[in-house]
Amino acid sequence: MTSGGGRFETIQSMSGVPGAASLDEDWESDKLYSDAEAIMEATPVTEPLRRPRASPLAINAAAIRAILLRDIRLRAGPYYTGFLMILLMPLAHLLIVVIIFHLFGRLAPQGTDQMVYFGISILPFVIYAYLSRRIVYSLAENSPLLFFNRVKIFDILLARGILEAADSVVVIIIVICILDVYSNDFSPRDWPGIVFAVAATIYFSFSIGVPNALITRIFPVWAIVFNLSIPVFWLASGIVFFPTAIPEPYDRWLALNPLLQCVEWIRYAYYEDYPDKLLNIPYLITFSTTCLAVSLIAERLVRRVLLTN
Repeated sequence: MTSGGGRFETIQSMSGVPGAASLDEDWESDKLYSDAEAIMEATPVTEPLRRPRASPLAINAAAIRAILLRDIRLRAGPYYTGFLMILLMPLAHLLIVVIIFHLFGRLAPQGTDQMVYFGISILPFVIYAYLSRRIVYSLAENSPLLFFNRVKIFDILLARGILEAADSVVVIIIVICILDVYSNDFSPRDWPGIVFAVAATIYFSFSIGVPNALITRIFPVWAIVFNLSIPVFWLASGIVFFPTAIPEPYDRWLALNPLLQCVEWIRYAYYEDYPDKLLNIPYLITFSTTCLAVSLIAERLVRRVLLTN
């Protein structure tokens, strides 16, 4: 009993030892760090803020915007005189042709005002000639940008198309104002029809410029061939002659020219009694869409070749 009691007293006395009381605290601490939920409660976790990842569409939009601003700076020049040249060159082309027709005494086949007839007839050709040609040269002028992975070939083409379309709209507004001021009677029959005809001309010009730009990227000499084709379009687009006066079946052959469809559409929208025998709007839209779709597919298939040239 004495030894047992002494042993019991010894155990109780050990709890009074200075280091023995901390054993319970250490055990509780080990229990705390072995419990995952307790760890999460005891130690707050802070994650660094991350910027949301941009979508592919946002990346393409940013690239197109940057290319567009670059084209504007290059075209404008250090003193922004390039903007005047962008507007004056198509206007000068338009006015020179109208003056030549007036000097040679060419009468308007439709209506009574010579200036209005030839002015609205030349307008689609001017849009086509300048817009499509600038798109053809866009890849050559912006080829250093293709070294950036974010920049795609179609981004360059689309940026140039937006810029040239905006230029075309400004030129159209100026031409309409000139015709309204200096013509005897400027009164279009269908204003929405004129707007749609101009939009279709811009769409057709872009659709023609894209495949020729891709071909020029691989074969640079093609740019010369394309420039030589512009006078052919001028002669075959019905500007210097009255298309409906051509006998069959030659008039149907000429109607296969999409630019002639643009000219006929804008004339039909302006004049009250203009014949629509050759006008085929679905053909114009289908032709333009097919050219653009084939160009996009071809660009996808030969992208490696286009990037290495």
